[in-house]
Amino acid sequence: MKKLFLFLGLIFPLLSQTKVLHLTFHTGCAKEFEYVADQLGLDLTTLYIHDLKPKEFDGVASGSALYNIGHDRAKRIWDLHFEMFDEFDVVITSDTTALSRIFLQNNWKKPLIIWVCNRFDYADRASLDCKFPDKEYFQLIASTKNRENVQVFSYTPFEHRHAQIKYNIFAWNEVIRPSGGGCDYVGKTSAIPKKIVREETFFVPPYHNDTILMNLSKKITSLGIPNYRGRYSGPGDLKTFKGIIHIPYAWSNLALFENWANGLIYFIPSKKFLLQLAKRRQFFWTPPFSAKYIGDSEWYHPDFKQLFVYFDSWEDLVKKVETTDYQAKRERILQASKEHHEKTIEKWRAAFRVL
Repeated sequence: MKKLFLFLGLIFPLLSQTKVLHLTFHTGCAKEFEYVADQLGLDLTTLYIHDLKPKEFDGVASGSALYNIGHDRAKRIWDLHFEMFDEFDVVITSDTTALSRIFLQNNWKKPLIIWVCNRFDYADRASLDCKFPDKEYFQLIASTKNRENVQVFSYTPFEHRHAQIKYNIFAWNEVIRPSGGGCDYVGKTSAIPKKIVREETFFVPPYHNDTILMNLSKKITSLGIPNYRGRYSGPGDLKTFKGIIHIPYAWSNLALFENWANGLIYFIPSKKFLLQLAKRRQFFWTPPFSAKYIGDSEWYHPDFKQLFVYFDSWEDLVKKVETTDYQAKRERILQASKEHHEKTIEKWRAAFRVL
């Protein structure tokens, strides 16, 4: 035991001295890793690409074109910012994996952590101004398996599946999901109307399948289920709602883990009912949608199935709303969320220990 304490005493000061640069296009990823860094005592600087001035990142482009990082753009970014990059001990990229090309292509020798949060081959087709993704990019991603200074983690299991079945790339196999940390955050004032009795009301998220596939709020209102769909000011603003009724639209969602950390119960369509809804023209799922691999999504993953309330039809939703043991379900969710949080922070701690 004495040796263990001595080991931990050596590790934690090292972490607190580690200067980390995080590059991302996603505010949710930025906030999540800021929370993780606080838990680990890291000296973190976040480079949120959308906050940069036009042309500041690559000297040429701005806006969504920067999602597409071809060979020349990666070289320009490296040449412009290498001295700044070199001030840090570790670099982490998140959201779009293309950001890692800047470092892989230019043989960054210090530790690099790649957090794959959105299919590694993602490109913004509407603003595509270069050849991307290209053969060299796929080779660089595949090469991470043999680079001792690189660690690759995915945000959800489907990221591995996609790389393997579409490109035969087996570059990583570890999953680090969002921790759910920072779930108590509320803006300066609540955005929920005061007339809403949250404890008796379900929250309906403002996402595509809840609004464009169908007007979910209107539908469940017709079923006699009180609900609110509208603005809110951070995850803490939803904390006391009776539950959340939602039609998933993505393999994973940061908000899911934040809401679980607050003990919120999700009522979502069962696999069978979701696939029925998916036949509608306006159905959306972050590409690619695969009925075969839907179990890789957080919504239907075996590790989490006991935390959801699944409904097989609208009539079944009414029944589940009326018969669910809310207190018991919340207690189960809170306990599972606590365990998940501890496991996630330990995974990140382990990632930095091996640097």
